[in-house]
Amino acid sequence: MSSFEYAAPKSIEEAVAILSGGSEARPLAGGQTMLVGRNRERLKGTVLVDLGRISSLSGIGRQDGAVRIGATATLNAIASSELLRKELPALSEAAAAIGDAQLRNRGTIGGNIAEGDPEYDLPAVLLALDASIELAGSNGRRKVSARDFFKERHPHSAESDELIVSILQPGAQPNSGMAYVRLKHPARLTPVCGVAAVLTVERGRVLRARIGLTGATDHPTRLETVESALLNGTVTDEQFSSVAAKSDGGISFRSDAFASADYRRHLTRVLTARALKQALSRINA
Repeated sequence: MSSFEYAAPKSIEEAVAILSGGSEARPLAGGQTMLVGRNRERLKGTVLVDLGRISSLSGIGRQDGAVRIGATATLNAIASSELLRKELPALSEAAAAIGDAQLRNRGTIGGNIAEGDPEYDLPAVLLALDASIELAGSNGRRKVSARDFFKERHPHSAESDELIVSILQPGAQPNSGMAYVRLKHPARLTPVCGVAAVLTVERGRVLRARIGLTGATDHPTRLETVESALLNGTVTDEQFSSVAAKSDGGISFRSDAFASADYRRHLTRVLTARALKQALSRINA
């Protein structure tokens, strides 16, 4: 059994003070990864900072014209939110696809993105949405783009004493559609490959494209080659299939006992085309 200390702060400021207090401390949200199996052994000698009593971290609503999702909002809350279903449907659909009901009732969006894990769903969607992640630390608060946040898996762009506070994202945009598609591992229920796409189209041409990839690489990433190839192009199935064939440009795919790098490369091409077609079908739907 691992031995660790426990703290339950009631404010963000109190939590940050503990995290930056000199002792090794780690924030605890849903605990669906941290408290499972061998991960418990890594907690020996640490201070677990339980975020469950900080009410300002859990809400979903609007703030200054943007959609704000608190870091401890559960996956189930995200999946069932009427606001997110209307404004950011790809995000609510991705949350609904994660794990099983028990995991979704405990798991949080902050926990899902904190490590930039290559086997989690939500990072791909946040990359495609160009979301901002709000962090609080001993030097105050700051916002970073999802793109910068997920650049590296270990460590991610959050400093050691920083806490994920919220995810901020403008709501539904005119002439835009979004989608998330994946192939899941049959046992782990995590994405072997997942692709999120957000398209803005006007008069039959792509004005803006953002595509996020998870599961297939060592950290969540944007498919910038595909994004560039789409700009000002026509919106046809043939065009989507053509640019999706370029989705492996400059990317190193990971391999494990379940799927080879070549298979994940193939999945990325197939799912990119599928996500683009689905996103297009949802424009003004």
